[in-house]
Amino acid sequence: MNNFFNYDRFSLLVRRQWTENKLILLMSIVIYASITAVFYAINMDIENGKYINKGVQVAMFNIGLFGGGTLFANYIFKDFSNNIQTMSFLMTPASHFEKLCTGFFYALIAFPIAFLFVFGAVDYAFVALSGNKSNEILYSLIIESYQGYSFFISLWVTLQIFTMLGAVYFGKMSYIKTAFSGFLTIAIFIFIGYLLVKFIIGDDRNIKISSGDRDNLSGTFKFLDNTIKIYIYYLLAPFFAVITYFKLKEKEV
Repeated sequence: MNNFFNYDRFSLLVRRQWTENKLILLMSIVIYASITAVFYAINMDIENGKYINKGVQVAMFNIGLFGGGTLFANYIFKDFSNNIQTMSFLMTPASHFEKLCTGFFYALIAFPIAFLFVFGAVDYAFVALSGNKSNEILYSLIIESYQGYSFFISLWVTLQIFTMLGAVYFGKMSYIKTAFSGFLTIAIFIFIGYLLVKFIIGDDRNIKISSGDRDNLSGTFKFLDNTIKIYIYYLLAPFFAVITYFKLKEKEV
């Protein structure tokens, strides 16, 4: 039997995760749907025939996808917050890669499917009740709001995997520690980016760096800009995934 990945073992892990956590997961879905419905109801504008504000739709979508998503990703590896549960998790007869894939399955596949279904159902129900055909529903709104969807998806996937890495690495109070580490890392990269810009283009304020004026940039700056984009789009999430795997391996019993 393959000790690295076996589909039968992986399937059993997926089913076990669902069996052990289905109650809290279903409760979380109900809570989010209820909160979304309450915010939609509060922002009804009956007099003007516009029941739902676009800002409320976008806000509830982002809160659920990013806030709820990272909380869920952290919860997947909740066992590392308790020494006894950590031992039980590590002694489960499955490879660390299978355990990691189980986490990825729930955080990157199961969660967005469930989230889009729940949010879409609530959003559609309120729009349908309003009878206002000019009021956009979920899909047109999201496509409209996130034209740079490739960056949006890459950012979300990276945050999910980074949160799982934090849960494995920090253990107790992992969500707070991961959030702090993430904000600190972003601040450091912004500062380094600022220094690089100052070093490459100097103090020449006539150089424009907006997306519409890329031709005004030096070749070095454009190369750096494209390299950073490629790293964020395609390499950052796999990088965190590899680190998460090896952190799991470090904790092997």
